[in-house]
Amino acid sequence: MIQAIDIDSRVRRQHWIQLIVFISIVVLGLTSLFVINNLLLSFVVALVCTYIVSPAVSYLESAGLSRLAVILIVYVLFSTCAGLAIWAISPFFIDQFQSLKQSLPSYVDGAVKLADRLTQTLNANDSGLFHVNLSEQLRTLLTSQSTKLVEGLPSFLSSSASVLVLSPLLGFFMLKDGRQISRELLRIVPNNIFELILSLQSQISDQIAHFIRARLLESVIVGAVVLIGLWTIGFPFAILLAAFAAITNLIPYIGPLVGAAPAALIVVVNSGIGLKLLFVLLVYVVAQLIDVFFIIPLVVARVVNLHPISVILVVILGAEVMGVLGMIISIPVAAALKVTLVNIYKHLTDYTV
Repeated sequence: MIQAIDIDSRVRRQHWIQLIVFISIVVLGLTSLFVINNLLLSFVVALVCTYIVSPAVSYLESAGLSRLAVILIVYVLFSTCAGLAIWAISPFFIDQFQSLKQSLPSYVDGAVKLADRLTQTLNANDSGLFHVNLSEQLRTLLTSQSTKLVEGLPSFLSSSASVLVLSPLLGFFMLKDGRQISRELLRIVPNNIFELILSLQSQISDQIAHFIRARLLESVIVGAVVLIGLWTIGFPFAILLAAFAAITNLIPYIGPLVGAAPAALIVVVNSGIGLKLLFVLLVYVVAQLIDVFFIIPLVVARVVNLHPISVILVVILGAEVMGVLGMIISIPVAAALKVTLVNIYKHLTDYTV
């Protein structure tokens, strides 16, 4: 009897040690993502790339090729296609960026003149009670911000070099050793929660994979629609504005508004409120209608089962904690947390019963 109690005590102690080690490894990994500079962004980019190419890797591996050879083949093909795409598109981006840089002073002057007209209207209607002068403050603000934007972009790109180096490296090891690392971590998990952790790992991985692919497809389609629409009406900086719309579309709710703002401001500053503004807004409205009525119901809707209020709250929280990156990753993080809490609750209630 005493021997049985001793064995049971040792088993419980071993389970607690395994659980503490497992939790410590997870906490250490998450802490490293936030503490080490650019590691979180590199990890997110690597995760996105991994989920994009993993179906091709799995398909080729099932054909009998070794996983390392498959990963190298996919990496070479993916890098070649990405390099060719960048080589083909970069001249257009560079030309439009240089044109935007040269046109910024005229846009600043146009915005100031618009503010002057608004100031005159306000001062004319307030019967002399208040004196509003928006032009000088706006000129100072726009000049400083536009200068920072144009001159800070090269330094931003150079500072992101570590991300460009780390992301492919992390992605390579995720593809090559990801399953082995998962198995080693699962070996540490105590037997009494092994099925729970295994189920969580599978559900979260599948959910994040489907979410990433769906959101990327959604953004690409929205960007393509905006590009075609702006190019059709002969709008300047169509490629830059379409790329900006595609990126900001990753941000829920406010992303489409942010993506349309630069084009609308350019039209208002240059031409005022008129037919051209209507055409530009129509392009973005059509893109969002396609997104809302076709892409989201068919591709995105069932991927993440979160209430709209919950989405708004987690996006706001993500913005407060990590800015734009936090807004983008807040939904999959919240969805993974929801899956975790639901499964833990079920495990505890079933275990209690």
